[in-house]
Amino acid sequence: MTTASAGAHQPSVPSTSSTREPLMSGPLTPAPIRVRKAPGPPVELLARVAEGLREVKPLDEILDDIGDVLGNQAPPATECEDLDQRLRADLIRLTRIALAAKKDKDPEVSALLQNADRLMSEDVPADYRLRLGALRRMANTANDLLERLTKTGGIKEVA
Repeated sequence: MTTASAGAHQPSVPSTSSTREPLMSGPLTPAPIRVRKAPGPPVELLARVAEGLREVKPLDEILDDIGDVLGNQAPPATECEDLDQRLRADLIRLTRIALAAKKDKDPEVSALLQNADRLMSEDVPADYRLRLGALRRMANTANDLLERLTKTGGIKEVA
């Protein structure tokens, strides 16, 4: 006589055979996390910022421009136009640094900024000696402004 009847239900016992399916398929790695990125700045803005950074002249180059004009030897007439453009760009950069660092409230910086603005609005003289004088005034103003911004911490804050 058998102990199991024909219609009786027996609990299923897990099989020990090697043909059964594994409980987990693949390595134990978590499901990939999908993070939605916030949209970045527009490409045009990034291009403008990159262009602006390329145009930024290091401060040691400003010192070189000042030295080229105020050095022991006067620059040749053929270099005056280039020096004029470089010094104007230097004064603009120093003005932007002063304004960004909010140092324009300093009376000395304010006076130097006004002088720089006046010098940049003047026409470039055709005569070499007059042009050299204008270059030296711009170089002196740039030098004084750089020194004052360094002394007041404006260069450290912005540059």
